Amino acid sequence: MPGTEVAIVAATDDDVRAVARRRVRDAGAVREYRALAERASAGVWVARDASTPIAIAFAHRSDDELFIDELFVEPSFRGGGLGRALYARIAGAEEDADRSAVVDASDPAALGFALRCGLAAATPLMRFAGAIPREEQLARLAAGAYRFSTEPLDVGLHALALDALDRAVRGTARRDEHAAMRRVASAHVLRLDDEVAGYAYVWPDGRIGPLAAWSPSYLPPFLAFAMADLVRTYGASWCSALIPGPNVRAARAAIACGLRIAVSRTLVRSAASGDPARYVGGDERRF
Repeated sequence: MPGTEVAIVAATDDDVRAVARRRVRDAGAVREYRALAERASAGVWVARDASTPIAIAFAHRSDDELFIDELFVEPSFRGGGLGRALYARIAGAEEDADRSAVVDASDPAALGFALRCGLAAATPLMRFAGAIPREEQLARLAAGAYRFSTEPLDVGLHALALDALDRAVRGTARRDEHAAMRRVASAHVLRLDDEVAGYAYVWPDGRIGPLAAWSPSYLPPFLAFAMADLVRTYGASWCSALIPGPNVRAARAAIACGLRIAVSRTLVRSAASGDPARYVGGDERRF
């Protein structure tokens, strides 16, 4: 249980590094965790028992959304109100924003905590994973009535189109996130009749997403393009994608490609917005 010296303060990089080593498995994941904290535009807060970090929270703010990337309390310190205190610290200054997070669907304590914070279980999320199909299977998935052209995503050039699509599918524009993701991931916009029909990101570790489309019917060819981009850009043989439950077309396409559900999560939100049937997330911490 926490002692009398527990304090909630702005986190240092040493705090983040110490928590990351307990939270994730390998050096690469530790670096990604720290990079995510560095980009946390709503701040990073830590609770210390004496000099030891025992809880942490950080979030990023988009135009209309505060997404809580991380809220973790060491198991032996739970039940004393640290989680609620950290949530109040990080969300209190963002009362005008829709607050959201992703929690483990099999953890009733996490869901209960979200409900106590006013976040309702909004959307099931399924992480599909598996081997990337052969080129001929991807070609069959991409075949259909639509003929899309592609070009590298340029955050400045495509800003208005990205804003409009993100507001439709996620409920908020997020230019800063696109700029940060674009520095690491391969990303393309897909056009239909010279209009932007959607976009797709792929990552060096095999992740697909975020991926967004103006129509659910575009999703199967978009997924096929993303898998092909993984092979072409990173030489990948394996992929994963975080697909919302309402996105039946993407889920069916993933199953048809031989991908299977590896993990189940739940998106919790303070208000419903966006259309998850036209969206695929890239990461639980950056849905």
